[in-house]
Amino acid sequence: MNRQILQQTAVILVASLCLVGVVNGHPASAIAVDDKGTVYFVYTGKGLMKIGADGKVSNVFESKGGHWMCLDREGAFAKTQPKYFRRVTPDGVKPAIIFADGGAPLVVNKDGNLYYGSWSTKEDGFAPAAATVSRMRVDGTRENFAPTLEKTLADMGEGMTGLATDRDGVIYVSTWSAILKVKPDGSVSFFAKDIKLADCDWDPPDHNQANHKPAFRGIAVDIDGSVYGAATGCRRVAKIAPGGQVSVVMKSEAPWVPTDVALHDGAVYVLEYTNGNGGPDEGWAPRVRKLGRDGKVTVLADLSETREK
Repeated sequence: MNRQILQQTAVILVASLCLVGVVNGHPASAIAVDDKGTVYFVYTGKGLMKIGADGKVSNVFESKGGHWMCLDREGAFAKTQPKYFRRVTPDGVKPAIIFADGGAPLVVNKDGNLYYGSWSTKEDGFAPAAATVSRMRVDGTRENFAPTLEKTLADMGEGMTGLATDRDGVIYVSTWSAILKVKPDGSVSFFAKDIKLADCDWDPPDHNQANHKPAFRGIAVDIDGSVYGAATGCRRVAKIAPGGQVSVVMKSEAPWVPTDVALHDGAVYVLEYTNGNGGPDEGWAPRVRKLGRDGKVTVLADLSETREK
């Protein structure tokens, strides 16, 4: 794959094919829950996993890579499957599952279009993280969805680390230290910026040159407008209310770090990885935990014991 294709398509996936050198940057940031409560998550190096209603963990799709995944709840985007995003569900199945080995965050919005993180088209090298949001329409056409977002992120000195959408079709973008909103017309505003967590077990990501806290990755938007984010660098899951109030709702103990979150029926589902801020040589293995409405934390899957040494 040549550089021009990479820059134009900004290959990626929230709720994600194989780019040499991208997969090794960090483990998967991809977990989603369908309307029936089935949990899907990406196990980097293994592929797409599923936790069924009986609690059994199974492999849905094998891949030596594995980085991003999202649900296309109405299956509209899957009708025009592009070469860089792999649909791993059969025709007619809802939700469709879109999977990608490498790249940047992605999400299918209520309009059926795929929104994904893109790198700059400039010729001065790659950004440390995706620099803007592109849109791939159901008919397969691609466009820069939010032209001003690239400048906003450049002024911040940060790149995109996560994508989510709300029921109104607004796109939310996470960076290392902020959450931005992109309306359907492409206009950009801050949901919260310079976010700080009072309780931060700081574990700087190896690939984050600026070492911005709290080093968010995956995010999810609740029906009340609150945003939940995996504060990977702080080993915490944070909740940011619409008014800006920040609280920690879950902690991860070393060597675990959260990499993505999903919401379903009042519960928060968290994908965690061992050594998630380091390189693959340190050992990446996932687990999934659930924070219930009653505040109880339950381990749904722990694959650290089965990881190949």
